[in-house]
Amino acid sequence: MPIELFTTLNGIWFLLAGIFLVGYALTDGFDLGAGAIHLFTKDEEIRKTYMNAIGPVWDGNEVWLIAGGGMLFAAFPVVYAVSFSAFYLAMFLVLWALILRAVSFEYRNKKDSPTWKKWWDRAYWIGNVVPAILYGVAVGNAVLGIPIDQKGVFHGTFFTLLKPAAIFMGFVALFMFVMHGAAYLMIKTEGKAFDFAKKAAIVGFVGYVIFLALTDFFIIATEPKLFMNFFKYPLFWIAPLIMLAGIFFYFKWLIVDEKYNKVIYASSMVIIGSVLTIALASYPVFIRSTIDEKYNLTIWNSASSHLTLLIMLISTLIFLPIVIGYTIYVYRVFKGKVSAEGGYGH
Repeated sequence: MPIELFTTLNGIWFLLAGIFLVGYALTDGFDLGAGAIHLFTKDEEIRKTYMNAIGPVWDGNEVWLIAGGGMLFAAFPVVYAVSFSAFYLAMFLVLWALILRAVSFEYRNKKDSPTWKKWWDRAYWIGNVVPAILYGVAVGNAVLGIPIDQKGVFHGTFFTLLKPAAIFMGFVALFMFVMHGAAYLMIKTEGKAFDFAKKAAIVGFVGYVIFLALTDFFIIATEPKLFMNFFKYPLFWIAPLIMLAGIFFYFKWLIVDEKYNKVIYASSMVIIGSVLTIALASYPVFIRSTIDEKYNLTIWNSASSHLTLLIMLISTLIFLPIVIGYTIYVYRVFKGKVSAEGGYGH
């Protein structure tokens, strides 16, 4: 394990960046996953039950996305600038998708019309699937590399980002969120809504394993150097082992033991392991340059001043526990099963 991860502000902020990324994936991830399966059932009761299950918490979960963006802007402004420039169209699509999701919650049930609900259901589905896929595509491109020069100028287009391995990582993220979302819905629902969530969990699991294997195959074939950190720093293997343990327990608790209330712990392990594996494979690079490795944006050449990082660290140590505590409190308040009655638009 590189000691600078714990002894320097740059290394500590790299770890905190991973925490914010994991935090968003764990919380808003099950929202996205629940929304991704929305169109695959035509049962109105199931659809309303699922929306009611995540209705009280989905907007609060996006705090992690906002906090992560603020963290990146303050701690690693060069990475922030380059990522928002290179991924501009992708982020624009994510923004519009998230707006669609928010508006769909508010408007879907305002009119008792099948046509009205059909179109808002489609908008809601898009608002969940697009961010889920682009989440993985963006992370994949940062790790695999994009054409940026010594000034951080992006020499490419939106289609430059659509590399096979990056697209596969997008589907890895989508099915990972479906796994997580279905696990959450199994806790929150009963009857036919629970049964459909269980089927979705199986589909999510199979899809995740398939696309994870395809992604690893392409990376081994095209970018084998991304695995070098795990041989240079053997303790980094903790991350993929967490991911593999999550996969094992997800299958065991879902299929073999039928301990459905525990499945969400396994999906959380999958998310934590997956995100940390990608982050540690890339360390100390945030965004890799395909033009020349010396143009890579690392924790050293893209960070703010020492004083800024120190002030940000003190602020984070104060407010991050508050965010975590608030999140835990909200989930305790809204614990228990939900039904199709009530919710948004009633």
